[in-house]
Amino acid sequence: MFNQSSNNVEEITTTELKEQMKTDQTAVYIDVREVDEFEDGHVEGMKNMPLSSFTETYSELPKDKEIVIMCRSGNRSMQAAEYLVQQGYKNVINVSGGMLAWDGPVK
Repeated sequence: MFNQSSNNVEEITTTELKEQMKTDQTAVYIDVREVDEFEDGHVEGMKNMPLSSFTETYSELPKDKEIVIMCRSGNRSMQAAEYLVQQGYKNVINVSGGMLAWDGPVK
């Protein structure tokens, strides 16, 4: 489904994500975990777009905004980020460590 690529996707920590979400309302924040994982607890402000259907839904994402992607550990979000880069998205950021590293509130 997803090709491994050598695209350099910028990564941020969960601490950086927390700070960015306080001040940057223009970026699009995506959680690519499956629906049940997302419903068990997610970062407020994240939109759920499961990786399993990402190739069908990614086109809803605007190409002119920063896309910040997270998952449980950072692996699925990196796959999604690299896929977006392959589709021509320029400003894509992966959250390293994902929910496992998140120490903020969950919804």
